[in-house]
Amino acid sequence: MRLYEPSVLDQIVLALFGEKPQHGFAISKELERDPSLAAVIRARRPLVYRSINSLVDAKLIRETKTEPGDQGSPRVVYATTAAGKSTTTTWLNETVDHPRDARIELLAKFVLRSRRNLKNQQLAMRQKKLFERQAAKLQISARLANDDVRLVSLWRVENINAMIRLLDAV
Repeated sequence: MRLYEPSVLDQIVLALFGEKPQHGFAISKELERDPSLAAVIRARRPLVYRSINSLVDAKLIRETKTEPGDQGSPRVVYATTAAGKSTTTTWLNETVDHPRDARIELLAKFVLRSRRNLKNQQLAMRQKKLFERQAAKLQISARLANDDVRLVSLWRVENINAMIRLLDAV
């Protein structure tokens, strides 16, 4: 049996349900309306509902009630479970392992943490230390590599250094 590993979108949707019980359409609209979230991720409504189904199956959210919808079909309101709250708290406090995941995942964490009035400085500091270690290793690899591999390594070093500068600003 494979352990469920929530996607970044699943984690974002779960965090939004953690703010207040709501229905899937409201979550989808929030992802469109909130300028900070919309700048981080664009998720079409079917993907949001797929995340909701995954979160229900994993018992991270549960149905709390059904409300009449604007267009006639009822809307199911969901709330996070204790496991869902724990999952969100853990995820919001974890660093991102790979620089390529920072563009969406780390920015989403900063936005969602801010929405909860959580400070981002500690997470940014831990993330910066991790990226600094990775940048140092990449710099060594770049010096030792042949021309083609060196070019890619230098590209990665510059990208991670840009992220480190951004984390300094946080």
